[in-house]
Order: sequence, then C-alpha cells, then structure tokens
Amino acid sequence: MDIALSVIKMFGGLALLIYGMKLLSSQLKKLSGGKFEKSLVSVTNNPFKGLLVGFLITVATQSSATTTVIVVSLVNSGILQLRSSIPIIMGANIGTTINSQVLRLTAINGNSIVSLISPANLAPIILIIGIIIMERAKKQKTKDIGQLIMGLGILFTGMITMVGVASSFSDLPILSTILQKLSNPVLGVLAGAIVTAIVQSSAATIGILQALSTTGIITYATTIPIILGQNIGTCITSILASASGSKNAKRVAAVHLYFNLIGTILFLAIIYTYQSLIGFAFWNSAVDMGGIANFHTVFNIASTIVLFPFIPALEKLTMITVRDKKKDDEDVNEDEYIGYLNKLDNKVEEIPSISISNSASVIGCMGEIAARNFKKTKDLLIKFDSEKFERVHEREDIIDKMEEKVTKYLVDLGELNLTAEENTSITLLMKVESEFEKIGDYSYRLSKNIENMNEKEIKLSQTAIDEVNLMYLITMQAITKTVKLFKTKNEDYIVEIAALKEIADVKKDKYREDHIKRLKNGKCNVESGIVFLEFLTVFEKIFEHCINISMELSNYLKKDSIMTKQGYYKRLYEEQPKLLKDKLNEYSLMYDI
Repeated sequence: MDIALSVIKMFGGLALLIYGMKLLSSQLKKLSGGKFEKSLVSVTNNPFKGLLVGFLITVATQSSATTTVIVVSLVNSGILQLRSSIPIIMGANIGTTINSQVLRLTAINGNSIVSLISPANLAPIILIIGIIIMERAKKQKTKDIGQLIMGLGILFTGMITMVGVASSFSDLPILSTILQKLSNPVLGVLAGAIVTAIVQSSAATIGILQALSTTGIITYATTIPIILGQNIGTCITSILASASGSKNAKRVAAVHLYFNLIGTILFLAIIYTYQSLIGFAFWNSAVDMGGIANFHTVFNIASTIVLFPFIPALEKLTMITVRDKKKDDEDVNEDEYIGYLNKLDNKVEEIPSISISNSASVIGCMGEIAARNFKKTKDLLIKFDSEKFERVHEREDIIDKMEEKVTKYLVDLGELNLTAEENTSITLLMKVESEFEKIGDYSYRLSKNIENMNEKEIKLSQTAIDEVNLMYLITMQAITKTVKLFKTKNEDYIVEIAALKEIADVKKDKYREDHIKRLKNGKCNVESGIVFLEFLTVFEKIFEHCINISMELSNYLKKDSIMTKQGYYKRLYEEQPKLLKDKLNEYSLMYDI
C-alpha cells in the first residue's frame, strides 16, 4: 500500500512538473506578443543566427516543443523556408538542456549560502508571489506575469515532490531489476523514446531520471541510453503538429527526427565501442542529478557541432523521404504557390502600388487553382480515384491558405493613407478573392459528392451523366473566362460570361424538368436523383460567383457602382448588344439549344 501511494505521489509530482512547464511556456509566448515568431522569421539567411534564436527561445519558454511547433507552423504557412528551419531545430535541442541544469538545483542542500536559492526554499516563495500578483492585478498583462511566476513555482514543486518520493524506491528489488534491464542500449533507448512520446516532454523524462537518481541505484550504464532515447521520443510533438500540414511542414518534423536519430546512433556507436574496448571507469557508478544534466547537455551540443555543417544534406534527406506526390501536368506545385505568397512578404507601406499588384497576382493564382480543381472533379466522375480525390483536397487547402494570407495583407494595406484609386483597387481585390475561394469550396463539394456516390455505389443513368458532363463543360468555360477577365481586364469576357450564364440557366431548367419525368417513369431512383440535383445546384452556385466577379470588374472598369444584377444585365444589353447576341448564338449552337 505504501509503495502504491508513493507511485501515485510520484506521478502527481510529474503532473505538476509538466503543468508548470506548460504554464510557463504558454505565458511567456503570450507575453512575447508574437516576438518569438518574428525572431524566427528574421533568421532566413543566417544559420548561426538561427541556431542562437532557436536556443534563446527554447530557454525562454523552457520548451523545445514550443519552438518546434512554431517552426512547423511558419514553414507550413510558407513564411519560413525548410533549410532555415534546420539550425533553429538544432538550437532548440541545445536550449532544452537548460531545463535539466535548472532542475539539478533541487539537489542543493545543507547549510551553505547556495542552499538558500535552492528550489526547495524558493518554490513556496515563488508561488506566494505569483498568487498575490494574480489576485491583485487589474491588467491582463500583469495577471499573465503572475501566472508565469506560478508556472515556475509549480514546476519546482513538482520536481521537489518527485525527489522526495523517489527516496522510498531505493530498497525496491523490482526497480533495481528494471533499471538493470534498461542498461541494455536497445531497451534503454526504446524506454526513453516511449516515455517521452507519451508525456510529450523530454524535460519531464529527464526530470523523472533526475528524481530517481536520488535513490543511488541508477548508474551511467542505465541513464545514457534512456537520455539518448528521449531525444528521439521528443520528436512526436513536431510530428503531430505537422500531421495536417504541407509537405514542407512534414519535412521539418522529419528534420527534427533525423537530427536526433543520427545523433543517437553516432553516440551509441562511439560510447559502446569505447566501453567494449577500453571501458569507462564511471560506467557502473551511481549517477546524480548533475551527471544526468551534463550528459544531456554534452549530447545535444556535440550532435549539433557534428551535424551543423551537413544542414544541406539533412534538407536533401528529408526531400527524398518526404516526397511530393506525382503531379498532373496542370497541377499546382507547392513551391509555386509559396512563391506567390512570398510576394506578400514585403512591407506594405513601402510601395502600396506594388503591394496591390502582388496581391492581384496571388488572387489570379487562386483563380487558376480553383479552375484546375473544378476540372479535376470531372475526372473523378469518370473514374473515382482516392489519390486524385486527396489532391483535390490538397489544392482546396492551398486556396484557403492563400485567401487567409492575402486577406490579412489587404486589410493591412487598407489601413494606410492611400489614394482613392488604390482604395478602390483593394476593395475590388477583397471581393474577388472571396469569390474565387467560394468557387474552390464548391469544387471540393463536388468531389465530396462524387466520393459519396462511390462509397454508396450510386449510379447515374447515361442520360444524367451526359447532362452533367455538358454542364461541366459550360461551367468550366465560365470559370476559365472569369480568371482571364480578372487577369486581363478585357471587357469582352464580361459579355461572354453573361452569355454562358443564360445558356446554363436554360440547360439547368430543362434538365430539372427531364429529371422529374424520369422519376415519374421509374427510370431514375430517388437516391441517384438527389445526387443529380446536387450537381445542378453546385453548377448554379459556381456560376453565381463567376457573375459576381464579372459584375465587380464591370463596375471597376466603368468606374461605376451598379449594385444589382438587373442593373448589370441592363448595362450589358445597352452597351454591347451585338456582341452579346453573337455570343448567345455561338453558344446556343455549341451546346445545342
């Protein structure tokens, strides 16, 4: 019973340690006001600076996980390049060793002056100061400082609890047996990796080791493989953070894993070769808190020194193992869209006209990707392919990311002291990029509709397939001309889009009537009928967004502000009746009306 209670107290101390670290990390990140992210972005072309910034941010936040997650996010958004992230990861690995050096202070005891600053004496004082600040503070920033101080106090309290409880484990035969087994390098590395992956904190694993070292039964032979293993296990945080991200975000997680894996293999080879040939005098000696902290620090610094010159090789290794999927000829390359986004990295206030032009090129790219995605959904209808469906999803994510970044950029631009023409351009761009994003959404909705058909084995009649295919052609033509209209500002496209809309409306009404007849005659079941109507609805919605873009461009080019579609069509019929009539006749013959 006493042992069970001690184990519970041990895990309670661990919980306090982890919570204290997370609270300290989150409050520091909040108080930084985005400065951590800005610091990481500033290191693009200087690997030594990247190493230093990664180290300092990790020391400040007491969490390498925080640094790596921020790096994954910045790379995922295209703000930070893959190669620039590698030295930051290395710096974070060195920075996390400061945790173990701080935790070793809990071993200070006796009557020396130094013992006065030991965590055992400082922890209650820190907690009291933190709670007083939190309770008396009126400003949120002051409360955040109080929570930060509380985090530090909780961290120390957790470690003190673990150290206090660990002493009762010294006479346990089962613990000695387990630790003896873990002196096997393979088992030790696995144990360190698994425990760290579970708690998602290398500092917590080191803290457990340091607490158990107070029993006097842990040797260097046991400790070394566990410490090496925890460096591998800590990579789980960046892997999870990158799971839903871009290929480059996944490559950042791979860099983190490769760096620690290669370092571990090198150290294992060197240490155990030397041990087998010559032998370390301290190998079977008891290790203390300081010994654990020092080995942890030496390992990460040495790994960085050895692998720092091979940053390009690490990048190449991740590019080989985390490959881009094979793309179609008309597909979009991730580097291509990141290249467009990089156009928005300049300061908006420097040359607003160039910033507006760059925004327009990004929005044009959004329109092209939306058009490609719509075209690829038709391929899914012909023959469903899960990999092609996944690529439709990936392109939709790209459109969303572009829309998010360009919106923020345009909002920042709009806050400047601009000319009336520049303000009008920004208004147009914000409206158009929203419409292109919605076209992308409906294209993805079509792919989900087709996926649902495939899963439920719903079949359309050949007549319905022919009608859907024709609507695909008309709608695709409208999207293509809408993108061209935005990029060229050629007013003829406005007329062509309007003519295509009238043809599409005629076809849509006819197909709905024919569909009702097929249902009445039993030639179509209800389930496939619902799917067919969903296709028509999506085509109709996409056309509405094409017309919205066309109307906004028409207003912009005419320096007018017609707010209704009726007024828009009236202007078309009044200003370009011949061209509109010619296009209606052309499309009527083309689509058999």
